[in-house]
Amino acid sequence: MNAPRLPHPRAAISRATEIKRLRRGNELSSDVLHFAVVEGNPQSAQWHHPPMTMDAAVPWLCWSGSLGAGPFEPDPRNWMRQGHEAFKAWVERLAAAFAADDSSTRRTHCAVIPHHAQLLSDLSGQMRLWQQYGGAGIGTVLHPAALIAPSMLRDLEDHVTRSISMLASRCVVCILQDIEPVQRGTEVAEVRLVPWGSGQMPHALVERLLNEHLPPHIPVCIPTDALPT
Repeated sequence: MNAPRLPHPRAAISRATEIKRLRRGNELSSDVLHFAVVEGNPQSAQWHHPPMTMDAAVPWLCWSGSLGAGPFEPDPRNWMRQGHEAFKAWVERLAAAFAADDSSTRRTHCAVIPHHAQLLSDLSGQMRLWQQYGGAGIGTVLHPAALIAPSMLRDLEDHVTRSISMLASRCVVCILQDIEPVQRGTEVAEVRLVPWGSGQMPHALVERLLNEHLPPHIPVCIPTDALPT
């Protein structure tokens, strides 16, 4: 008989890991374990990454954005050639900025949060980001709930299993949020992100997969409020 599994080693620190807003010009103290999300749509001309002189203990986070009017506008171009090219050009600009900065000693400068309505919308895109730009200062975020589109709800457990098993050892941070399908008529029109434990994610499965695949040194963020956008 197999011995029972011990509690996951990150359980005691997961809720102490914070996610904050980071606006241009702000700096974060390095004595607190936290991740800061840069607000706005990275695909807009108004968006700027934080200054290279920012002294933070961990990378900052950002969304990949959308070619639509807002960062979560599900514009069809996001998943077509135009969207792929826009995302690649943006990532390469970031990598070039990091390469030109001689003062930084961090291996990873930023990590991109996926979302099914944005340019970085699926597991394959995250794997490509890790393979092509992981050594250029750009990391991936394991956020299983954010990848779930309405069409994926029927195979929810399969999608969750694939994302955690493939990305857990390759991510900078794991963000745990839940999902709440929004019904309009007879169809699910939207999947909202809600606090962990309050929605329809397969909680026991997620916790088991994290216990199996997520290295102990990778922090888990469990936001109690919506992530900055």
